[in-house]
Amino acid sequence: MFIDHSIIVTSSFREQYMAEFIVSLLIEKIATQLMEEAISFSRVRNQIEWIEGELKRMQCFLKDADAQQESDERVRNWVADVRDVAYDTEDVIDSYIFKMAQKREKGLIRALFKRYPFVFFDEFSARRKVNKQISRIKMRIHDISSSRSTYGVKNIGRDGEGTSFAVDCLREKRRSYPHTSEEDIVGLGEDMMILGNRVIHGGLQRSVISIIGMAGLGKTTLAKKMYQSSDVKKHFDCCAWAYVSQEYRKWEILQDLCKKVLGLGKADLDKMHKEDMKEELSNFLQERRFIIVLDDIWEKEAWDDLKAVFPDAKNGSRIIFTTRFKDVAVYADPGSPPYELCLLNEEDSCELLFKKAFAGGNAMSSLPPWSRELGKQIVKKCGGLPLAIVVLGGLLSSKEATYSEWLKVLQSVQWQLNLNPAKCMDILKLSYQDLPYYLKPCFLYIGLFPEDFEIAARKLILLWVAEGFVQPRGIEPLEDVAEDYLEELVGRSMVEPASRKSNGKIKTIRVHDLLRELAISKAKEDQFLDIVRGDSNARFLAKARRLAIHFGIPSQTRKSSRVRSLLFFDISEPVGSILEEYKLLQVLDLEGVYMALIDSSIGNLIHLRYLDLRKTWLKMLPSSMGNLFNLQSLDLSSTLVDPIPLVIWKMQQLKHVYFSEFREMVVNPPADASLPNLQTLLGICICETSCVEQGLDKLLNLRELGLHGDLILHEEALCKWIYNLKGLQCLKMQSRITYTVDVTRTGYDGITNTTIPMFIDFSNHVHLYKLHLTGFLRQLSDVQNFPPNLTELSLQFCFLTEDPLKELEKLPNLRVLKLKQSSYLGKEMVSSSGGFSQLQFLKLSNLCYLERWRIEEGAMCNLRRLEIIECMRLKIVPSGLWPLTTLSNLKLGYMPFDFDLMAQDRRGENWYKLEHVLPM
Repeated sequence: MFIDHSIIVTSSFREQYMAEFIVSLLIEKIATQLMEEAISFSRVRNQIEWIEGELKRMQCFLKDADAQQESDERVRNWVADVRDVAYDTEDVIDSYIFKMAQKREKGLIRALFKRYPFVFFDEFSARRKVNKQISRIKMRIHDISSSRSTYGVKNIGRDGEGTSFAVDCLREKRRSYPHTSEEDIVGLGEDMMILGNRVIHGGLQRSVISIIGMAGLGKTTLAKKMYQSSDVKKHFDCCAWAYVSQEYRKWEILQDLCKKVLGLGKADLDKMHKEDMKEELSNFLQERRFIIVLDDIWEKEAWDDLKAVFPDAKNGSRIIFTTRFKDVAVYADPGSPPYELCLLNEEDSCELLFKKAFAGGNAMSSLPPWSRELGKQIVKKCGGLPLAIVVLGGLLSSKEATYSEWLKVLQSVQWQLNLNPAKCMDILKLSYQDLPYYLKPCFLYIGLFPEDFEIAARKLILLWVAEGFVQPRGIEPLEDVAEDYLEELVGRSMVEPASRKSNGKIKTIRVHDLLRELAISKAKEDQFLDIVRGDSNARFLAKARRLAIHFGIPSQTRKSSRVRSLLFFDISEPVGSILEEYKLLQVLDLEGVYMALIDSSIGNLIHLRYLDLRKTWLKMLPSSMGNLFNLQSLDLSSTLVDPIPLVIWKMQQLKHVYFSEFREMVVNPPADASLPNLQTLLGICICETSCVEQGLDKLLNLRELGLHGDLILHEEALCKWIYNLKGLQCLKMQSRITYTVDVTRTGYDGITNTTIPMFIDFSNHVHLYKLHLTGFLRQLSDVQNFPPNLTELSLQFCFLTEDPLKELEKLPNLRVLKLKQSSYLGKEMVSSSGGFSQLQFLKLSNLCYLERWRIEEGAMCNLRRLEIIECMRLKIVPSGLWPLTTLSNLKLGYMPFDFDLMAQDRRGENWYKLEHVLPM
């Protein structure tokens, strides 16, 4: 068997990069957190300072070792020793700080020495113990340092010489990356023609058309192209897509289908039983010709759980499967032969590689001459596997387009790729190993999340910051640096954006199954993380630093004081006592826990930086929360917590606080609550007793602010405060809505306490891109007073009587506009020629009086998505829609029975290009 030793060499480089990163984190901790503890016992302090110096020298050596070592197992052993001693040092330091904090909390240190002499002896004993531990570590470090020559590892570089690459990357200015688009898909023309014929011209019997093949072959890509094809969509009344995956949850898939097929909201779904969902779906689909995609099915049982939802009305309905397993495909429909996807040929492989490497911009004829030959050699090593080609293309796109750089990539891909999916892992490893050292832990961290989990970018960024993965870059906020990290991972095809915000930033991400498996396997090798499933008794790695618990608490689990991060996903049983075993936590994510039993012991987690209690059933927070002086992020949204402990406003490190936006919890910070680091404050309820002046208005560094309640009661103070928030990026203002319903007509009477402050001049808020306003507006401000770079605007219960489009269409950068319930009470709207030049998404919802909407030629020239929901008096979609060649997604919901989409002969050819049309 052919073995490529270059893979082994690069693998050792990976270990060095991770050890270097671990050491750098520990050095930072020693230089800041420990010294801030003001250790007065000189012998302990001297020992730790000595360790800090040695680790710095080792860190420099680790950077140089990459460039001068070849295949040598001794290097890997040495690096593992460095990593372990760094971990052990961190354990000793954190444990010491924890014990000292406990004693201070009890008031037993120094202050009581004269009255209780034994207290000083207790402190002396603790320091003596830590001194012994540190002395042992010092001896180990001395042995590791001496063993370099024994291992044949020599440091020939100067200190700091190896930092140039990392520093250059950290100083790199923000950049945007090309994202996967329709133009990046190649080699599927024949597949589309064959499958399209089966989908459209097959028999009337409902059939399952399965796409099978190895991981990374492009099954999902082909299914998406089929699903989005206008030629296919026009033959079906109902279309929906559902992700299944290996760790699927039946009820989650049913909920997802109910949302997409029936258009039900969360409130409706929460009231429904699983059997009710199945019945509703089946009855709805019985009357329609549907096409449903079930992506990534692993087991026959998954089909057994779902097949009753899809009735066979003998009307030509179709279900498309993607699966790695032929037996699953045959089991679902024995009469419909699975379609086996083939590997790409050389021509298509090269085309895909060049599109990814050159961001899809270069035609084959204009490529550098050397790139064609090297490209052929590179794709030959990929064996026609699209995933491998895409990943390598992403790798090449991050390098200079020179012969020498491409040759380096070719020389490091010396392996033969067979049909065994494991071979693809070698290609994926290459891209992982080429990541800058600061991106490696960020990528590995994603392995903590369940398979096919849609990860919120905001949450992931805050977790990275709390973990200490993000390196400072001047005065730039760490969250912005982390955002660049995420974009870089996307640009390298290591993760994919599932959705984006109105300003183009990533909203959610997904990671391919193979890349997730790679992250988990590499992370376990480095004792970086481990995962425990609730349906198993598996014990996690004894030295794992991060732990994720999926789908239930295991009956038997090894407890470990080494765990620094604990994340829960889909846990139905109460979680509380288990937390007492993990006293050195820095991250605690309980969002996936139904009931969190939080008591005063939470105050013992003094190292905690990130605490997520969102969606948990939690009645109160103890005052001991004030001990969490390192806490950076606190998420209490969608919880029942009341009242909020005042000690929260004493946490000087707090950056992000999320209160519930749906409950009227009065949150009044004291006058001396400066919180200089606070960037995000959402869910603040304003009432008569709220302290806006001499309280909230002292928080001047906010970038996100969300207010609700009786805003008009503090109009002047709120306006002044918001005016001074020059760094504000996102503002949500929701005034309390009080009204009575007049059953004799459509509308609302007796409205009180709905006014929101609008004497705010936003013209100097250059960073403000997102503005959500809910409540009565006396009038729509002149466009000159709006934020100059506003990209998203949402209005609700504003009760405007003049056409809002007249002013709003002048906003030069507006991409998203949502006119929701009762935002406008007029009968007619006009979109003028040349207006809304950048608008891409428009939503009209619950505009009860709207009867006519006129779209002039040249209006909304970039509109891509349009939703019209429950506009009961709007009888016809304006003819101005159909000339809009950019429109690709139209959703119509709960419209009147006599609603007319206009006669088919007047719609024009663009009608059939729409990606999604859903009359409800």
